[in-house]
Amino acid sequence: MASSEPLAAGPAIVRTLELAAGLALLTARVAGRDDLAARAEALAAELAPLAAEDADAYRDYLTTHSDEARARTIELPLRMAELAADAAELAVESARTTERAVSGDAKTGVLLAEAAARAAALLVEVNGGGDAAASAIGRAARAAARL
Repeated sequence: MASSEPLAAGPAIVRTLELAAGLALLTARVAGRDDLAARAEALAAELAPLAAEDADAYRDYLTTHSDEARARTIELPLRMAELAADAAELAVESARTTERAVSGDAKTGVLLAEAAARAAALLVEVNGGGDAAASAIGRAARAAARL
């Protein structure tokens, strides 16, 4: 996981979401919930390309300052915010499947996902997308409140 290159915000958010999804996956597997494990694996697969896509979009915007490049710097973090809300909801479901100590892993995943949703929404706003990610923040916050 360590890298000599610092991450920009978008890839760092994706990394955080990968951790959140992994914690939900761990909990689901321990609880024997194959349905939740499959959802966590699907979420991880959706996240996989986003870090590179966001890094490319950011680099393109810094180089060209084009409207198209700016749109991608809004679109990708908005997608991250939605996936973060999905991850928070999934992690809550995983945490509720077991009372064992491993539920702490999923609960940590919920908090990471909520933070990622807020961070992604910040990028959306800073890049000119306004409050387009507000509903994702709300979903993630409601999930965290269910802990």
